[in-house]
Amino acid sequence: MSTQTNADERRSTVIRTAWGFFANSIVAAALGVVFARIIEQFGIAVWGAIVGREPVLTHVVTYFRADGSAGSDIAFLGGPLAAILGGVFFLLIYPGAKDRSVGKLTVLWTVLFCFRAGFVDILTVPFSEESNTARALATIDLPDGLDVIIATAGGLGLVLIAVAAAPAFLGFSRHLSEVNTPRERFRYVASIAMVPAITGPLLAMLFFVPDQKTGFLASLPFVGLFVVITLLAAPQTKHFLAPQLAEERTLSWGLVVGFFVVFLATRYGLEPGLAIPPWDDGFQWAFRP
Repeated sequence: MSTQTNADERRSTVIRTAWGFFANSIVAAALGVVFARIIEQFGIAVWGAIVGREPVLTHVVTYFRADGSAGSDIAFLGGPLAAILGGVFFLLIYPGAKDRSVGKLTVLWTVLFCFRAGFVDILTVPFSEESNTARALATIDLPDGLDVIIATAGGLGLVLIAVAAAPAFLGFSRHLSEVNTPRERFRYVASIAMVPAITGPLLAMLFFVPDQKTGFLASLPFVGLFVVITLLAAPQTKHFLAPQLAEERTLSWGLVVGFFVVFLATRYGLEPGLAIPPWDDGFQWAFRP
């Protein structure tokens, strides 16, 4: 009887990941928001330089010193394109990152927020004249209805990326018992993805105050809502990297230090503005007061 009881207890025991690792996901999500925004603005700045707009890059927004000629607002298309290409780049290096490491977790969040930035901008084309894609496409005489097709493609891309994120997050689990049932998979993804998707962008607000009247800060509480799709997909997800009884992982102080290094680099490096190309003699870079 005792032997049977002990066997039942072993089967019912769930080996869980420490909450410190979920805290890592919050910090990684905040960094993902920052990296995605910088990549997006860098794309606008590069295309702006190509069409002669004399861009100045900051981590919040890219502004142009030169008035635009006819069609030069096409430079704004560089934002969503750079975000999507950035997502593709980090997605390609993702498999090579060390399994279940905070570095791999940060790469995953960067992938998701890059794709989110690009696809949401495309998705809002019929509804917002202020989106980068809408401003760029306004320079082109589009056939009627094409904006709806473009928006649909953006929405589909966002949904596919959100669904594909479920197995990626489940692969960070410590042991199969932690994600063995639909209920456990829902709980795990809620902890490592949904909560960080809400709190990470709020933590990222530290990087973007002030937001130069762009309205970006007001959008941050809603940036991670697409992860709701990931959460709903988790219970039905059965194919993911099989977890092992890995060494316990807690809060990574290296990740915390990296967070503050990136914070200082953006505040005192990018916030004053950086001319693109950076050797432009017509712009004087200065430290933030």
